[in-house]
Amino acid sequence: MTLGSSGRKKMIERGTIAPNFHLRVSLSIVYFLGTWPPVTGKFRLPYLLYTICSFTFILGILLSAEIANVLINWGDMSKLAAVMTLLMTNCTHASKMIILLRRQARIQMLLDTADSPAFSRYDKEYEDLLINYAWKGIFHHAIYQSFGGIAVFCWGFTPIADFVASRSRQLPMEGWYPYNTTATPAFEITAAHQGIAIIIACFHNVAMDTLMTGLIMVACCQLAILERNIISIDNKASIRGMQNDNDKDKPLERRTLAYQLLKRCAMHSNMIFHFTSEIQNIFGTVIFFQFLSNCMIICLIAFNVSQMNVYIPAVLIGMLTYMCCMTYQIFIFCWHGNELHLHSMRLVTAAYSSNWFSNTEKFKRGLQIMMIRAHRPLTLSAGRVMLLSLDTFMQIMRMSYSIFTVLQGSAA
Repeated sequence: MTLGSSGRKKMIERGTIAPNFHLRVSLSIVYFLGTWPPVTGKFRLPYLLYTICSFTFILGILLSAEIANVLINWGDMSKLAAVMTLLMTNCTHASKMIILLRRQARIQMLLDTADSPAFSRYDKEYEDLLINYAWKGIFHHAIYQSFGGIAVFCWGFTPIADFVASRSRQLPMEGWYPYNTTATPAFEITAAHQGIAIIIACFHNVAMDTLMTGLIMVACCQLAILERNIISIDNKASIRGMQNDNDKDKPLERRTLAYQLLKRCAMHSNMIFHFTSEIQNIFGTVIFFQFLSNCMIICLIAFNVSQMNVYIPAVLIGMLTYMCCMTYQIFIFCWHGNELHLHSMRLVTAAYSSNWFSNTEKFKRGLQIMMIRAHRPLTLSAGRVMLLSLDTFMQIMRMSYSIFTVLQGSAA
């Protein structure tokens, strides 16, 4: 995804960030961590080998150790609850990596559309909207990464904290290994791998999620631009019509220009609709499994904290911030889906706000068609089961609490 040279030059001259900068941040992380291979060229095969090595280091070894640990401790609820949180996170992380690799071409088409002349404009008229939505994407990325970063750094710091406090050796994460992990140097190597792997995995997982939500943010931004264009159709037509030297032709030319601008708005609306539909088709299923996984993870973490006998600060802070991270992960999807719904609903009001009554019947019919379409707002869903909305977020939180109370009752 590249920014045109003229657009980049203008943005640099104005001292602002480029449109869709939040997408470039997420895509850069995904690329450097091995899940965005070149489509063609001599570097594709070496990059795919790097992808395999990256997956093995970040997730492959950890998943194998966690699955083996689940099988060995099957039936022990307390140990399973401690293992299943990271296992479910890593499984959904792996599924997102597979989706990203398998549907890279379709995702690249979305990125190209987001950076196309129809979606990306570098003039003063839309600069405030483009920059505002880019900063919103950066803000959500920073908050999400902060929660995840604190959690994984606390877990990675666990062996050092145990050494300073003269406690028994304990790996950052539960897992079964075919060797004695308490002996030197096996413990140091395993602990170092786990600590480094979960930190890298955190950055990668956040980047993939913010790439998905960043595309939704692009759709919201384009809806805001479309709303502004619909409201200002008559003003733009009047300004352009004033350039005509023949006073008799000015009203006719103004109405003709207004209809042409309305047609452009209709084409823009269709592009946004197809853009949003493709986001749904690519990511809907994996978001659904993410919601189910996070619902279980949140209640399991709360259960693990309630069952702790000795509160180690690094472990406790790590678990609490990890729970906040999982909660925020659900929230950003629901918030962006809710914003998309609200932005699309505002198009109806925008149609009423234009000076439609002074235009031709042809213009009024065209505007009426757009209003009828806007009455069916754009929505995204998790696997076509749960709408991405703030109401869904609250329902998931209530469900997590219900499962937590059941686990508490069974443990008692």
